[in-house]
Amino acid sequence: MSYVMVADRAYVRFAHTMDFNIRNTLIACLRTVLRPVLQFCLRWSLTIQDLLESAKVVFLEVAADEIRRQGKEPNVSRLSVMTGLRRREVMRIWRDQDEKSSSFGLITRVIGMWQQSKRFQGKNGKPRVLSLDGENSEFNRLVQSISTDLHPGTVLFELERLQLVTRSEDGLLLKVESYFPKADPKEAFTMLAHDTADLISAAEENILGSKKRQNLHLTTEYDNIRIDELPQIEQWFLEEGKKIHERARQFLSKFDQSLNPKRGADAGARVVLGTFSRTQAKK
Repeated sequence: MSYVMVADRAYVRFAHTMDFNIRNTLIACLRTVLRPVLQFCLRWSLTIQDLLESAKVVFLEVAADEIRRQGKEPNVSRLSVMTGLRRREVMRIWRDQDEKSSSFGLITRVIGMWQQSKRFQGKNGKPRVLSLDGENSEFNRLVQSISTDLHPGTVLFELERLQLVTRSEDGLLLKVESYFPKADPKEAFTMLAHDTADLISAAEENILGSKKRQNLHLTTEYDNIRIDELPQIEQWFLEEGKKIHERARQFLSKFDQSLNPKRGADAGARVVLGTFSRTQAKK
């Protein structure tokens, strides 16, 4: 049997006419969203104390980000009011927090620029070998196109450590089509957190928002697949998924101001296309 699940805006219009306590409804939604997080906790022997402490820390981080977004500075009083945490708790957690800059997505952005920008492509549209010699080398220009705060030597060291590039007589060659930080669980789960936040926001906008055009939110599931053919299916998912994202990158790169500058264009909008696959032998 197959299922294709799509959020239905007709249901939203019906729901808005219902007489219900919106807070209780949102709490019920929160519990539903928390279920996979709690399953993760149980799989890895994380306790309710671990969850509560982590929730407090992240709640304060998110609240502080929101305060800064409004052009103000976070303080104990504001954070306490926004989160419902007592001032003593806020001071304890806030005092112990390390303000560290995150390098999340750095390698991904460098590889993406190398793949998608015409400045770093060959005539065939593929990433070309980049020169390494001198302050004005092509590789230095690639890194500086991401951020002038990054030291190209540090980025090169990380790319070589992860075996994503190789040196030749002509320069630096990109060895991979995409990058997933499997060797760094923290960065990998940071990517998962970003994907999860986008998925939740996309579904939330479909269900409770007022956008004229829906976000894509589709799931296709079959529940009686022959187990011995799972490897073939997994390989198909990987190959076809890569093709989808290759097409998406080629399409979106035409509209990206960093990759294809357009004079006078108002840029800065963010668009996301996410996909995932999973096979499960038996429940």
